Amino acid sequence: MKKVLLTLSVIFSCIFVFAQENTSGKVIYQQVVKFEIKLDGDAAQFADMLPKERKTQKVLYFSPEATLFENDNSAAPDDVNMQSGGGNVMIRMAEPENKVFTDLQKKAQIEQREFMTRTFLIDGEPQQQWKLTGNQKMILEYPCQEAVLETEKDTVSAWFTPVIPVSGGPASYCGLPGLILEVSTPDGKQTTSAVSVDFTALSYDVLQKPDKGKKVTREEYDRIVEEKMKEMGAEQGGGTHMMIRIQR
Repeated sequence: MKKVLLTLSVIFSCIFVFAQENTSGKVIYQQVVKFEIKLDGDAAQFADMLPKERKTQKVLYFSPEATLFENDNSAAPDDVNMQSGGGNVMIRMAEPENKVFTDLQKKAQIEQREFMTRTFLIDGEPQQQWKLTGNQKMILEYPCQEAVLETEKDTVSAWFTPVIPVSGGPASYCGLPGLILEVSTPDGKQTTSAVSVDFTALSYDVLQKPDKGKKVTREEYDRIVEEKMKEMGAEQGGGTHMMIRIQR
């Protein structure tokens, strides 16, 4: 019995030491967004040829004090090349330069979002009421626990690891007792999953607050998006807005 207790003590001590030492670095995520693209006029002929999902790479820089989530600019753009009527057509899905900075100590967020060629800075305070489900699984060899968040539009599932005791995660998700390595919606329309974790020390200038754009509240931004989408006759969704460019 003493040997068993001693072994467990050693295991938990190792986990504690690991957690204490690994509280800063970066996570590379793969984000998969499924969508339907409707094209009108001459472009309608390409609708069936377009991909049904979009895969992009994101990066989260993290420390015990703050996190910064943004595009992984080292990844190559994902273009679609097609042929029609003897000519080549390239469709480029431009990823908006969105960023989310979270001050973990002050529990405050600044989000930089691009929408219809305009850039906004949204101040907010994350108030996410997570509920633990008791489910567990391994992600990148890290033991993770599941928590769910019910919003007005959807239910979000997040998997976090207490082994990395930083209460941040991708996009604006945070507030759990461990780093979030995966976030998804039940309908599978959007999934963000960690593909690598690097504990290399961050340089002092990495975790900088975004400062480009017009400062607005979350309510003001949502109203701007809703009004613009109504003008375009489109439905407002909770996902990422993308710009599609067609070049001949």
